[in-house]
Amino acid sequence: MKTFKFKLKDGETKTMQFEEFVRWSCLIEALEVVGSKVDNISDNSWIKPLAFQKYIDERFHSMKHDLKVEVALGNI
Repeated sequence: MKTFKFKLKDGETKTMQFEEFVRWSCLIEALEVVGSKVDNISDNSWIKPLAFQKYIDERFHSMKHDLKVEVALGNI
């Protein structure tokens, strides 16, 4: 499928395959959901790696479909 290229701050270019991009998108979405509900972000007690992994696993297929549609529409 499609690959995505990102230029990093240090000048390096990162290339991602579509499935890796989908997993990162799931993680970012999970962080946004949790971050909107956390009062004190400097307290690390809200970080639950297994919960994030479960969210990514459950959301992966629907996010993959959503991103395929966005790619087909030319939005990504």
